[in-house]
Amino acid sequence: MKLWSTLLFATLLACGSAHAEKPTAASVKELLVLTNSQQMLKSTEVQMERVMKDMMKTAMKDQPVNAEQQKIMDKFRDKVMDIHRSEVTWEKLEPILVEVYSNSLSQEDVDGISAFYRSPAGRSFVSKMPVVMQESMNAMQKVMTPMMEKMFEAAKKMGEELRELAQKK
Repeated sequence: MKLWSTLLFATLLACGSAHAEKPTAASVKELLVLTNSQQMLKSTEVQMERVMKDMMKTAMKDQPVNAEQQKIMDKFRDKVMDIHRSEVTWEKLEPILVEVYSNSLSQEDVDGISAFYRSPAGRSFVSKMPVVMQESMNAMQKVMTPMMEKMFEAAKKMGEELRELAQKK
């Protein structure tokens, strides 16, 4: 009797997990379209440039920057942005996102989420997300800038301690 109970339980478990079928790539791609994922990716470029400028400003905060130094820093920022543009592309990210969504969500999940994004509330949410993301980034800058300054100070102190240690030897 115990064997039958165990087999029945195992069968029910298998049926339950089989019911949570993996979503099709097409349905995941449709979800990515409904959420404007490709456009959101494009907006990260502007945010990345702002973050780069802020990081460089923080790194140089106590030091005056002359025109030659600024030119070198601008060249570095442009190079980083070129790398970002060439590496963070929709062609490279879409297959990754499809795989992640497919491994994380069931077909039922994708269908339900897609239905939401097709609804008036879902379309409104998607249309307002760029503003929400921008305001979130601005709010995060208020947290990140002091944090980055503290990290640069800690790195500076570590460098000084390492130089002192090297001089003692």
